[in-house]
Amino acid sequence: MDCKISIIITAHNYGKYLPKSLESALNQNYDNFEVILVNDGSTDNTKKVIERYLHETKLKVIELDGVGLSSACNRGILESKGEYIVRLDADDWFDENLLLVESNFLDQHADIDLVFCDYYTVNPHGEIIDNIQRAKVNDEIELLDRPALAAGAMYRKTCYEKIGGYNEDIRYQEDYDFWIKFIEHFQVKNISLPLMFYRQHGHSMSRNWDTRMSARRLIKKQFVSENRNRYKDKVLAVIPARNDLIAQTKIPLLQFSDSNLLNRCIKKTINADLVDKLIVLTNDSEIRDKAYESGADYVHMTNQLSYRDSKSNSIEVILFDLLKFLYKEKKYKPEIIAVIHPNSPFLKSDHITEAIDSILLYETDSVIAVLEDLSYHWKIGKHGLESVGYTKRVVRQEKDLIYKESGGLYVLKTDQFLQTHDLLGKKIGHIELSPIDSSRIYNEFDYWISKQIEKNTN
Repeated sequence: MDCKISIIITAHNYGKYLPKSLESALNQNYDNFEVILVNDGSTDNTKKVIERYLHETKLKVIELDGVGLSSACNRGILESKGEYIVRLDADDWFDENLLLVESNFLDQHADIDLVFCDYYTVNPHGEIIDNIQRAKVNDEIELLDRPALAAGAMYRKTCYEKIGGYNEDIRYQEDYDFWIKFIEHFQVKNISLPLMFYRQHGHSMSRNWDTRMSARRLIKKQFVSENRNRYKDKVLAVIPARNDLIAQTKIPLLQFSDSNLLNRCIKKTINADLVDKLIVLTNDSEIRDKAYESGADYVHMTNQLSYRDSKSNSIEVILFDLLKFLYKEKKYKPEIIAVIHPNSPFLKSDHITEAIDSILLYETDSVIAVLEDLSYHWKIGKHGLESVGYTKRVVRQEKDLIYKESGGLYVLKTDQFLQTHDLLGKKIGHIELSPIDSSRIYNEFDYWISKQIEKNTN
């Protein structure tokens, strides 16, 4: 007889954690479910651990030869009988009420196809670090660019089948790929209860920042190519290059490695996907000449613009006048504008591409590059200083996350900018950069630090 819920546990060399995970799945305060354990080529003691649970009538074990997480998930779901699917990794575990709470929610909300919960992060020993409280979908957030934790999210199997399952060509971040496909077609919601325990340790797949971000960039690119007609929109790249000085040298012409900041910025912009035209904005003839030497399509001298007020040197005013000029003189109007500042030496072509893909993927007014700010910040309060932003506490709410702008990268929709004269608009997406990629050069100290980083990363 078919069951209501199928729990899919994928295991690869997590034998020491598996008992906790498996028992949390088997000992739910709910009856109509099955547990499908997929052992994907483990070489540790996983098989011996599994032998201790073979008497469990709700348990089915599938043995695979190291096919990878996406394929293991798909195989487990293929063998499942449940109307609802929920995943669990072998190093994490469920609260005993997860199935009861989440299945009741889906039963009572026919218009919702996936429900996810808050969760605890725990250390390798299983001790609680934080209670992560996710912002409420639709009530507190509408832009779903932060995916739910894959484990513990329950969804209707019919939706999984319509999407086509997990992409087996992806060896990493398959849950992000699944998420963006899911929200494209179906409704999601969350409940403010911590029903998952998410273990963080040195071998956790989610800990590798560079690999995770690189995988997400490729996933975004593929999704936009398949769902947003990726090559349709014209993208104008604009590089503002003022002649402000550091150590008697104009900032865009500061030497960096075997080049200068302006040349580096132009080259990486040219190498970014989807950029249709590259224009440098400057108020300096030497910078103009260097920009052309480096491959700029056009250099627009800002002193040729008709300024309207005391804020005439703001990027909004200059950009607005540039767009008017391009349309009148060149009959050119881009759909998207990417503003890239040359004093961000470690910004990469991939970051520019990702920001463009992100504005197309999430259909936002703009996308900015940010860095999560985990510093302690203080403000003047009634009794002295009061902390703001990140604080070290047991409960961390998603809505309290603090980001700071980084990387000198802004991507925006042309039409919304022309209508509002607002660079960012109301619906703002983001890409996350690492601390190094976020480095900016404003003064001599920043310049020195950046050169030390360059020296030590080559």
